[in-house]
Amino acid sequence: MRFIACGASVIGPRHLDLGEPNQDAMALTGCRDGWIAAVADGLGSRARSDLGARRACQVARRILRAAPMGLDLPATLPLFHQLWIEAIGLARPRDAATTLLFARVTAEGDLQAAQLGDGLLLVRCDGEFRRVTPERTAYGNQTWALESTHLQDKWSTTQDKLAEPGDGVVLMTDGVADDLEPAQLAEFFDALYQDLSTRNRRRGRRWLQSELNDWATPLHSDDKTLVAIFRISK
Repeated sequence: MRFIACGASVIGPRHLDLGEPNQDAMALTGCRDGWIAAVADGLGSRARSDLGARRACQVARRILRAAPMGLDLPATLPLFHQLWIEAIGLARPRDAATTLLFARVTAEGDLQAAQLGDGLLLVRCDGEFRRVTPERTAYGNQTWALESTHLQDKWSTTQDKLAEPGDGVVLMTDGVADDLEPAQLAEFFDALYQDLSTRNRRRGRRWLQSELNDWATPLHSDDKTLVAIFRISK
């Protein structure tokens, strides 16, 4: 079984103009012939949100690399929060608040993924496309995030299998997600697979980075991060 995995994170025009850091972060790493991915989006109004986003991705990578097969993902979510609190050090959780999406794909194609807060978590398993992210119900820019208190009921989780070529998982922050038409998410997912499956990882990352830098939505301003893992062979 073979996979293609690519990811990119680019700073948005607003933060570039202000001389501020990218408040998105990402992690993508191989693990036992499978893959681990995470993306995070620090809340824009918080002073240390770039730190919180980076630490969230690092914690997700550390936990998932050490996790056994058959991980009970919902039961492990409090550990993500606990280790994130430790990882941000002296920063206050409120100042470092961040969303977090992550996924693990094993060498056998088993998928586990979770999301807290904004962004999109999309999967195709056994040929069927599905949006894991619930429809947004909060007002305006309100979102759930890693902060002082663990919010078990605000997490969305999924567990499935990448059984066919073209199956995969895509994680993105709201700088990308908010510009996509909900009715066209399956087409967007397929287009990503078609483009990335023809490139190796390095060329795929460059292509994705170029697409995010040249984002077609007029007057877009936010940071943008996207990570995709696709199965490309039986």
